[in-house]
Amino acid sequence: MSAAKLIVGLTVLVLLPGLVWAATPDSRRLEGRLPDSAPVVSIDQPRGTVLDALSALAKQAGWTLVVTAPESATARALTIQVSKKPAGEVLELVLEAGALRASFADGVLRVRPEAAAAESRESWRERRRDRRGRGAQRVVFGHSLNVGADETVDKAVAIGGSVTIAGHVQRDTVAIGGSVTLLPGARVEGDAVAVGGSVSVDPAATLEGDSVGLGGTIPTTIGSATRWVVGGGRGMRSMFGFASRMTRAVLLYVIALLIAAAFPGAFSRVKTYLVDRPGLSALGGLAIVFGFAPLCVVLAVTIIGIPLIPVAVLLLIALLLFGFAVSAGWLGERMPLLQEKTPVKTVALGGVVLALAGLIPWIGTAVLVLVAAVAAGATLLSRFGHRTTVAV
Repeated sequence: MSAAKLIVGLTVLVLLPGLVWAATPDSRRLEGRLPDSAPVVSIDQPRGTVLDALSALAKQAGWTLVVTAPESATARALTIQVSKKPAGEVLELVLEAGALRASFADGVLRVRPEAAAAESRESWRERRRDRRGRGAQRVVFGHSLNVGADETVDKAVAIGGSVTIAGHVQRDTVAIGGSVTLLPGARVEGDAVAVGGSVSVDPAATLEGDSVGLGGTIPTTIGSATRWVVGGGRGMRSMFGFASRMTRAVLLYVIALLIAAAFPGAFSRVKTYLVDRPGLSALGGLAIVFGFAPLCVVLAVTIIGIPLIPVAVLLLIALLLFGFAVSAGWLGERMPLLQEKTPVKTVALGGVVLALAGLIPWIGTAVLVLVAAVAAGATLLSRFGHRTTVAV
C-alpha cells in the first residue's frame, strides 16, 4: 500500500464519524436518540398543519407527544406525503417545516420552539412592554379627546365624546357617544372602537387592530346626554352658557317631579335609606362616579362587553336622575315652608333650590353632581327602594 493511499484511508476513518454525525437529522433538531426499534411511518396529508403531522407521526410510532411550541408555529400549513420512511427522517422534516426542536426520552417526544425564535418573541414582548410603560392612559369624561402628533399614550378613551388621534396610541382607542378619527401619520396598535359613532382611518394612518363602529340613535343620544349632564353644556358654553344651564335646570326639575309622582313609594324608601345610612350612601355615590369610567374601559376592551356600555350609561343616568329627585325631596323636607310634606311638594320646593344652585358657572355643575351622586349611592344600595336596611 502506497503512502498516499494510507494517508487517504486514515483521513476518511477520522472524518467519517463527524460527517455521519453532521448528516444525521436527529443531531440538528432532535436531542437524544430515538430507539433502535423506531418504526417506519407513512403519512398522507395533502392538507393539514405541523401539529397534525406530529400527531400522526407520534401515533404510528407509539410515542407520547408533548408540544410546548406556540400556536403560530404548530398551526402552520403543511402538506406531507411519505411512505414507509424511518420515523427519525420524517420527524426531521416536520420539525424543520415548523421551525421547531424536539427531545426524546423514555418514549416521550417533547416539541418546543427554536431557541432563537423564542428569544426573539420574548425580546419583542419586552420591547412592547417598555413602549407601553412610556405612555400614560388618557381617559376623559363628558368631552372629546385629542392626542397630538408628538404624543404617545397607552390608551385613549373618551366617554361622552369623540377621539381624534394624530400621534401614537400603544393599545386601544375607544369613544363612547362619539367617533374615532385617525389623522395622517397617526398610529394605533390596538383596536379602534366607536359606540354611537363611526371610525375614520386616513390612508396615511396605521391601525394595527380591528375597526369597530356601533352607530345609531340610542348610543348617540346617550353620548349627548352624558356630555350635557356632566359637562354642563360645554359645547354651547361660549354662546349659550347661561341658556344651557337654565335649560338643564328646568329639565332636571321637571324630571324630579315626575319621578316623585310616578314612584312615591320607592322615592320615600330611598330617602329613608339615605337618612339612615348617609356615610354608606356617600361611599356608594363616590364608587359610582369614580368607578364608572374604569368600568366602561374594562367593557370596551372586548367585543362582548361593548354592547353593555350603553346599558351602563343608561343605568348611570337613571341613578343620577333618581338621586337628584331624592336629594331635592330631602332638602325640601328640611325647609319649614310646608304644612303637608308629600313627595311631590318636597321635591318641588327642594328642586327649586338645587336648580338655582345649578345655574352658577362651574360650581353649579359640581354641586348637582355631588348631591345626585350621594343619593344615587343610596338608590343603588337600596336597589331603587326595594331594600331599606343593610345587615352589619
